[in-house]
Amino acid sequence: MKVLLIEDEPNMVALLEATLSPAGFEVQAERSGDAIETLLERHDPQVVIVDIMLFGSRADGFEVVRRIRRVAGHEHTLIVVLTALEGEDYARKAGAAGADIYMSKPFSPLELLGRLQGAELLAD
Repeated sequence: MKVLLIEDEPNMVALLEATLSPAGFEVQAERSGDAIETLLERHDPQVVIVDIMLFGSRADGFEVVRRIRRVAGHEHTLIVVLTALEGEDYARKAGAAGADIYMSKPFSPLELLGRLQGAELLAD
């Protein structure tokens, strides 16, 4: 399963790659979601994991999620919001934008892996 990771923190990218790649996920990481339409075309992911606070990016994660949902062929792409922003308001905002899963940092990499593997089984 192809995963597009939109994350600006190198340590978080390394953690997610180390968690997902050995489990068979093909991870492509990008620091910004500004050109999300181009990234979706280039990588054609089944899953997008996006941070909300993307420093140096014109678009925050909420906008990236909204834009993914508007791209033909990606209306049903699994979108995971993984962010340091906690609280029901942020989770509701992410859901309203089109996110499927909302997880606050710090998070359990194994929980994320389990949720992605569960989604993979449902997609088969």
